[in-house]
Amino acid sequence: MFEKAIALDPQYAAAYALLGFLYTVRWVLDWSQDPQTLEQGLTLEQKALALNDSLPVAHRVLCWTYVWKKQHDLAVAEGLKAIALDPNDADSYSILSQAFNLVGEPEEAIGVAEKAMRLNPHYPAAYINSLGWAYGLLGRDEEAIVAVKRAVALNPDWLPPHLFLAAIYSNLGREEEARAEAEEMLRINPNFSLEGFRQKSPYKDPLITERILANLRKAGLK
Repeated sequence: MFEKAIALDPQYAAAYALLGFLYTVRWVLDWSQDPQTLEQGLTLEQKALALNDSLPVAHRVLCWTYVWKKQHDLAVAEGLKAIALDPNDADSYSILSQAFNLVGEPEEAIGVAEKAMRLNPHYPAAYINSLGWAYGLLGRDEEAIVAVKRAVALNPDWLPPHLFLAAIYSNLGREEEARAEAEEMLRINPNFSLEGFRQKSPYKDPLITERILANLRKAGLK
């Protein structure tokens, strides 16, 4: 539908931005293994900004794509720009919260995630998941479990909350619960692999990636 919108109006900046975001999502969720998928997303998002540099959604989605390209400083800068352009855009706060988690600033992520949830009280799973993720990075495991389980309740078929729960349960020695979450991950994505996770992991600190991998391995994933 975004492609149809662009065909009807080649100057429709938001359509380019959101189409680019879908390419990034395809890459992140393993719907595509082609490295060019991420590049296609970036190209479309940059096209959106070339058409309208003051469009908050374009900066928001570019924040997320830069994270997965491991250009962390650019990611945070784009997230902050999106908020500066529209201080009431809950989705921009949520994306920036996720970016802060990945660059290793979970304290910042908590404040931004809470702001997103205040702006949109009927928030989707990603908002509360980011909050729980930040708690987990800070070692506040029990708070993390409560938050991430709320994300699962909102979207049972979304892989990231199950991944976080598997890692947290494994870290706490709750092996049965960790394995149950690992099974859920494979139900959602039968092709999930630890090596694939390592290759794509956008964490700025490689030690975080290795810690998660160790816990997922203990949960029975390969």
